[in-house]
Amino acid sequence: MKQLLLMRHAKSSWAEGGMPDFDRPLNKRGKRVAPKMARFLADQQCAPELIISSPAARAAATANLLSETIGGTDPIPTQFEPLFYHAPAREYLDAMAAIKDSGVSKLMFVGHNPGLENLVESLSGRWEILPTAAIVQIQFEAANWKEISPDFECQILNIWRPKEIGID
Repeated sequence: MKQLLLMRHAKSSWAEGGMPDFDRPLNKRGKRVAPKMARFLADQQCAPELIISSPAARAAATANLLSETIGGTDPIPTQFEPLFYHAPAREYLDAMAAIKDSGVSKLMFVGHNPGLENLVESLSGRWEILPTAAIVQIQFEAANWKEISPDFECQILNIWRPKEIGID
């Protein structure tokens, strides 16, 4: 059994005009909501064992806050995948197939829209709107990550949008 957690980065700042999109940091709300979503995941017993994130500043900061908040003194291993910056669904699927550690049963991707929304639709056939800091929990009856493709049956277990669960 494998679980994939997909998280759109937390709210980013547009305060500094002319800043390259890749370098935009989290704003105050993003810095507040990301750790709250991490604690929520921990309370749901859905902590990932590995996080793979876009290296864009807002996604990397979200991933680091998740890793540190859930993991405490033993942060969750986090990798940064350059191809996740504005990635289509295919890049996420390729990254999933490349996971070598069969011991990882809960994997999290932190990335951007529209790629994450497209990935949810590609895997489940359902279109879901993912605002910033939203998390989708998808389960697969698979022995390893490389088995999973858009043709593989999955179940969306939960979609947690911060405002819908009282986090803001």
